[in-house]
Amino acid sequence: MTEAQKNGLELSQFVNTHKLRNKNGIILFNALISIFTTKNKLLNQQLEVMISFDNYNSYGDLKFLTGELDPYLFPTDFEAKWQKFENEPDHLLITGNHTQNKDIGKYSVKVTPLGLI
Repeated sequence: MTEAQKNGLELSQFVNTHKLRNKNGIILFNALISIFTTKNKLLNQQLEVMISFDNYNSYGDLKFLTGELDPYLFPTDFEAKWQKFENEPDHLLITGNHTQNKDIGKYSVKVTPLGLI
């Protein structure tokens, strides 16, 4: 199993563990988000989150739909193919390294689900 496949499985298990898929199969929920980058941090901000497994050649992706996060300071879009996903008992942990933006650099993101939208 490749690393991307493992990350996709972790993301899928997170969705199933927390019952985040609505009756129409859409994965849209509120979550507390904490982000730690090389130079900045954000603690427990409530955001709307969308997860999709439908994109071509994708193992799953997660996006923040609300909030006014500066994309030059914080990552906002995560793909299981490129970042590490870990399904913890009460949250999803995403880690990565933004090689093209040194203000973000190495980062970790904690996604704690609050409930479906």
